[in-house]
Amino acid sequence: MKSVFIFAGIAIAMLCQLGCSLDEEQTQSENPITNDATAVLNAPRFVGDVVLENMYEDEAGKLTSKTPLEIITVLEGTGKVSLQAQFRAVREGPYGSPIYECELIDESAEVARGMSGSPVGPPGRVMGALAIGYIFSKPPYRFLVTPIDYMEAAINHPTFGEFLNGEAAPAAPTLAMNAMYAPVKTPVIMTGIQPHRIQELSSHLSDAKFDFVELLANIGGAPAAPPADATTKLSAGDMIGAAVATGDVTSLIGYGTVTQVYDDKFIAFGHPFFADGKSALPVYRAVTHGIISNLAASSKSVSAYGNPIGTITKDLYPAIVGELGPGPAMIPIKVSYHPVNSTPIEKHHVVAYGQEWALSHVAAVTMDAIRMERNAATVEGTVTLHFQETETVYTEKFRAASSNPFFDVYIKTGSIIRSFTDTLANSAGKATLKEVSIAITDKPQIATAEIDEIIVPAEVIPGESLTVSVVLLPHWSTAGAERIIQRDVIIDIPDGFPIGEANLTVAAADESVDDTELTQLFGDVFDEILDEEEDDDDEKPLPRNLDELIRQKEEDQMDAGLITITLTPSVFGGGFPLPEDLPLSEGFPLPENGEEGEGDGGEIPEGFPLPEGFPLPNDSAEQPIETELIIEGFIVTGSKEAQITIK
Repeated sequence: MKSVFIFAGIAIAMLCQLGCSLDEEQTQSENPITNDATAVLNAPRFVGDVVLENMYEDEAGKLTSKTPLEIITVLEGTGKVSLQAQFRAVREGPYGSPIYECELIDESAEVARGMSGSPVGPPGRVMGALAIGYIFSKPPYRFLVTPIDYMEAAINHPTFGEFLNGEAAPAAPTLAMNAMYAPVKTPVIMTGIQPHRIQELSSHLSDAKFDFVELLANIGGAPAAPPADATTKLSAGDMIGAAVATGDVTSLIGYGTVTQVYDDKFIAFGHPFFADGKSALPVYRAVTHGIISNLAASSKSVSAYGNPIGTITKDLYPAIVGELGPGPAMIPIKVSYHPVNSTPIEKHHVVAYGQEWALSHVAAVTMDAIRMERNAATVEGTVTLHFQETETVYTEKFRAASSNPFFDVYIKTGSIIRSFTDTLANSAGKATLKEVSIAITDKPQIATAEIDEIIVPAEVIPGESLTVSVVLLPHWSTAGAERIIQRDVIIDIPDGFPIGEANLTVAAADESVDDTELTQLFGDVFDEILDEEEDDDDEKPLPRNLDELIRQKEEDQMDAGLITITLTPSVFGGGFPLPEDLPLSEGFPLPENGEEGEGDGGEIPEGFPLPEGFPLPNDSAEQPIETELIIEGFIVTGSKEAQITIK
């Protein structure tokens, strides 16, 4: 019997021990950043719902060096933690205001991208947002805090976008940076894009708009379904995502931290996102999957979830300002990819207003993802734009053949869209996109053809027809059995066409430049001699509204397969002396062959010799005859010239 009690006691002790172990493991799992017993000693303190009282400049400026502070942020999941820091000094800031220099002394974390906006202050207080970090620093990490005073000022600060809608807007303050520190940049996660494409896009995404963000290619997709216990409420220290674009293939979402909440408004980041002023970016709740260490700058691994919980309404230097509620209207974009001999594939995305630059990103990345390979090809695209201001729909096509169709789609779609949405490029009228459709046809053949030869008779009589045979040499991948393309064009020669030598030029439309020998030698000199001026009747009036802009752009569209054929009468009747026969005064400056005369403003050079009886055309001289030819589905290059005698 005694042995039974002994065994029972041992069993009870083992169960107690096991029970204690399970409790301990559960306790540790609530803090996802601790993976072993030793890490518990350095674990940050968890906090629940955070309510912080503002500490303004007059009070914060009285803090002494090494005053204990805490940083409220998210390091794992959605739960907030408190990190230990200390105050160091008040410094002159980049916003025409003081800025607080502080120091992270908590060994459980480092200053990382995505922390910008994290509230900083004594326990229970917020004096501002972690916003700027020192470059290549090491523990203890120094960082700078944007005062809460100036972040609050952003709430009621009028923006240029509001001014364009009829409200006055003073200029925003300028930002000065030195080489010692830089913003703790907002990580903009670009999903769906191949990592090597980031380098290709860097030169096109390097203007001032991206000073405060770091574009990072990462795996992931559109905002995921929310966790079971998700809430749409925000408090200081929460992670949020501001979406530039979301959709089936690619998303661009910038992540940062909420600094303070005021009823249905909040401020975050402690520095700008894009510094756009007026903004309309949807806001999502976000979950953190830990910190990804990097020698240059570490980043939080973050993803958005659920539906939008609000809108970023202002994007200013001290902070971004958001309003809780439904998300903003977005621009829907449909990208349809037409592969060779296969069913078209459609993908759908939305892009935030004010971020129209991302439309070309969506188109190029979507094509790249569906394509699944990287090689030379010919792409044909059709961009269709619907506007809120007019029922007129604008459609433009493009064709390109290169080793990098991804970049062709990116550049060409961006150029078409920017001509309407860029305020500087479009002076005609406001153009708010209502819907965008981009159709892309991808062909493995290289649809290029170069003008190889022109066949014409040696002589032609005025009043008769001239047959011009244009011979092109296409790329081998599109060539037929004879490896040539030949098209005949008929030109009717008027009865009054000048007798003598005439010049026939056949040129690809985008390469039809005046590169005759006289123009290369003397530039505008002969225009001055002949008293020629541009015909004002040919000048198009400036578009005064969006409809006129659409109409003019439609008229200006040019097919890549267009060839221009021009027959020009010789104004000198074949009797004009060649440059080597032309008597020139000693020391007369003669441009080198092939060099266009520049810098003379069209004036006749001093000492320019005009031989006695120099033949000048009269006002009744026949104008050149011009006609066009289109080689369907090709990109035509090159030019050829021939001389024809008009008898």
